[in-house]
Amino acid sequence: MSSLSSLQGSSGKLLRRIHRACRPTLDEPNIALNLEICDLVNTKPTLPREACITVVKLINSRDPQVSELALTLLDYLVKNCGYPVHLQISRKEFLNELVKRFPERPPPAYSRTQRLILGTISEWVHTICKTSRYKDDLTYIKDMYRLLKSKGYDFPAVKKDDAAVLNPSDAIKSIEEIQREERLIQSAKLQELIRRGRPQDLKEANDLMKIMSGFKEDESLEETKQKLYDDLEKLNRKIDLLNEMLDNATNSGVLNKNDDTLHELISTVKVSQPRVQKIIEEEQDSNEMNKLLLLNDKINNTLIRIGQLKGEDVSQFTNSGKAPVSMNLIDFDDDNDDKLASASGPTTDNKSNTKDAINDLLSDLGGLTFNDPSNSVGAINLLGSNEPPQQSKPLSNLDILSGFNNTNQVQTSIPPTPINNTIQSQNDPFGFDFNSVVTAPSSQPNSLPKLPLFEDANISVEYTINQKQPVFDATFYISNKSLNQLTNVQLSLAVTKSFELTLKPASSLILSPGSNHGITQNGIVKSKTGEPFNSLKLKYKITYNSNNSPVESIGVATITF
Repeated sequence: MSSLSSLQGSSGKLLRRIHRACRPTLDEPNIALNLEICDLVNTKPTLPREACITVVKLINSRDPQVSELALTLLDYLVKNCGYPVHLQISRKEFLNELVKRFPERPPPAYSRTQRLILGTISEWVHTICKTSRYKDDLTYIKDMYRLLKSKGYDFPAVKKDDAAVLNPSDAIKSIEEIQREERLIQSAKLQELIRRGRPQDLKEANDLMKIMSGFKEDESLEETKQKLYDDLEKLNRKIDLLNEMLDNATNSGVLNKNDDTLHELISTVKVSQPRVQKIIEEEQDSNEMNKLLLLNDKINNTLIRIGQLKGEDVSQFTNSGKAPVSMNLIDFDDDNDDKLASASGPTTDNKSNTKDAINDLLSDLGGLTFNDPSNSVGAINLLGSNEPPQQSKPLSNLDILSGFNNTNQVQTSIPPTPINNTIQSQNDPFGFDFNSVVTAPSSQPNSLPKLPLFEDANISVEYTINQKQPVFDATFYISNKSLNQLTNVQLSLAVTKSFELTLKPASSLILSPGSNHGITQNGIVKSKTGEPFNSLKLKYKITYNSNNSPVESIGVATITF
């Protein structure tokens, strides 16, 4: 042990812990130390190989207690360190060392160590060698299994609980998570190929480096996306099946506590919701985005039904209160209050309280909360400002650009068009106000083409692009197509993380029957990096009340200019 204590760095630290975990004086495995070793192995790409070499030598120890402790540690490594360890245990050198003390023909009675080794190999063959995405890299394990079989060795049955740990779970993973795992696999594989150093290995390593560096297209990316969509479709079918079972439970009024299938489906749906929302954040395709939003709503409605049958509080899933943090579909980076305060829109009082503004942030696209019911205008500002409603007052035509020349506006507003200083403010002797006919037609929103954003049976939303660069400035127009008065009309917008959005208060919350462009609202978007952009993805949410019934619509629009 003195030689081990002299080793420095991660390798020495790892080896000392491995030998400590396999001391013959231990009566049983030290679970905490085994998990600590697994965490240490995961910190450095070279440690899985060193750990496996050290452990397999201890497995061949003459002391059966050391061998059993080493086999237990190996089981922990395989189940907690993923592909880097799986790749090492699939090497011929490792497998040959593992069965080093096996005789040519099976003995009349196996020792305990031999039974454990046979059980370990059998477990690997029936789990990672069959169900893993990279099972083609583990063929030597199956070869060793067949060789031992041909020699007459019998393998014990694999326990279901042990196999469940190594088999892939049904949990949905986002493309980002899958790609992160793929990069880890590629890194471990590249290191092993370079270590072997054979010509065919170096050729494969060269191709792998091209993929990792981006010089060669990764063909597995499309397969990854397709697998993700297949998993989402499976989840959709599970939700349909769960809803059918909930229909039966609704008739009886209670959930069957003894129905394992029902409770397994409920658990699957609950676990899948945050992952679906993470996938929504990463999705770039508008069509797939709409499908994901519908799936998220389906999950939400199913969880409401489950909560009602269990007698639980379902207010977190409804729009009547603030939505829970887990329901966030867009990250507004609202964890930094100071940043919100500095990036907020127009304010008229430096000592104004921002607490209500932060509480009124758009926490998710599934629910919106306004804590102050006295507000007569929609105080929605995704950067944290909460303007008090301003009294409308008649403006002269000369003041048509005053909204863009307000000293309290954010710096990205369009600068006012200069007006000739020679214009007189007095009326002429005939009573004509010449000031009233002086306008800047090039800056009037009405002269710009109106583009559609959203439309349903009651309402339509259009927008005009007032400015494209260096910031995107648009005015949104909401019209009432129905013969009913629409109340509490609110348009909420969100942009991706690389942009900043300032959404100013709407002109009203009420739309009269048949009113055209009855509500206007201005929004400004700029890039956080200051780089120019020619396209923008907007997530929108429109809510209103028609005949005292709430209506809500959510969607995504890509604006190209």
